[in-house]
Amino acid sequence: MHAPADGDGVDSESRIRVLHVDDDEAFGDLVSTYLERIDDAFEVRSEPDGETALAALDSTTFDCVVSDYDMPGVSGLELLDRIRERDSELPFVLFTGKGSEEIASDAIAAGATDYLQKAGGADQYTVLANRVRNAVDQYRSKRALAASQERLSRFIEQSPLGTIEYDEGFRIVRANPAAEEILGYDAETLVEGTWMPFVPTDQRRAVAAIERELLANRGGYRSVNENVTADGDRILCAWHNQVVTDDDGEVIRVFSQFEDITDRERRKRAVERTNAVLSSVFDTLPHGVLVEDADRYVLAANDRLLDLFDVDAASTDVTGTDCVAFAREVSDRFRDSDAFLAGIDRVIDAAEPVRGERLPLADEGALLRSYRPIDLPEGRGHLWLYQDADRQA
Repeated sequence: MHAPADGDGVDSESRIRVLHVDDDEAFGDLVSTYLERIDDAFEVRSEPDGETALAALDSTTFDCVVSDYDMPGVSGLELLDRIRERDSELPFVLFTGKGSEEIASDAIAAGATDYLQKAGGADQYTVLANRVRNAVDQYRSKRALAASQERLSRFIEQSPLGTIEYDEGFRIVRANPAAEEILGYDAETLVEGTWMPFVPTDQRRAVAAIERELLANRGGYRSVNENVTADGDRILCAWHNQVVTDDDGEVIRVFSQFEDITDRERRKRAVERTNAVLSSVFDTLPHGVLVEDADRYVLAANDRLLDLFDVDAASTDVTGTDCVAFAREVSDRFRDSDAFLAGIDRVIDAAEPVRGERLPLADEGALLRSYRPIDLPEGRGHLWLYQDADRQA
């Protein structure tokens, strides 16, 4: 988002606020006039000496200071020294009529951003304007980069994911608190080393291959592999790796974020084992089983149910179908189809368990129907059991 534009069409973020210091007030006015004429982004304030300039810096923010060298009281270099005590980065251009290599050297050594000797003619103001703009552009770019790096650093430090930063040679340059907690190593122990301490010996070849793949493709890579903590415990981690390149495509950093998924995988495998057992039991029950969700769609049905209803289909074929429509399709299997359908509605409305309700079949025999309401995340579901009454007897 851009700052609101001033009346001349230059927004406040694009303005370059220049503090010009020169004991020749007429020359100061000339510099202000030319700079603002050359570049309408310039906003120049002139002060006649170093003390008033320092007072101006106390009350106003400037993007650059342009100062004469030889001034009574506070000289240009003394002014630079006092500014540098406050701000080590603020652009400072020494613009002086005294020209010598010694002065230029002293200015640069004292922290001046640039040095320019005064000359006759209007061209000197164009040169000065260019020097100021270049100095300010570099200053702003440096500050923006520093702010970006600070935000990135804060994000990494506060991230709940373990984060390890590598240099272009895959040496660790940073590990955040989450990485320390997961791996059990202090950051100081990991920095300047490699990933080898927390990768088991039998996994190192695979991780080395991932490293080569990352550097070759200059992209991202996700992997799940075992790691070993400082205490020697093996854990399973999910890694998300990303290569950062410069404008020439050269690798400058690799960021690896990871999380310990050991417990999650254990729970997942436990659920899978439980589901496998339940599925086996479900499929081998002598009863027909039908499970409906809160909207009365089939969550599960076993093959025995379809056998009892004389339906030529696999149990997987009816999963997700409308239970009301399914009941209508099989209702002619019963002696009183209307009573069969009405009984379903009656039982569901009552929301009470039913055990062994007898349903005569159209040809001969009967089925026994049992019911139990069940709690599901999305609401009340329904569990039905059907048995061959003759086999039960």
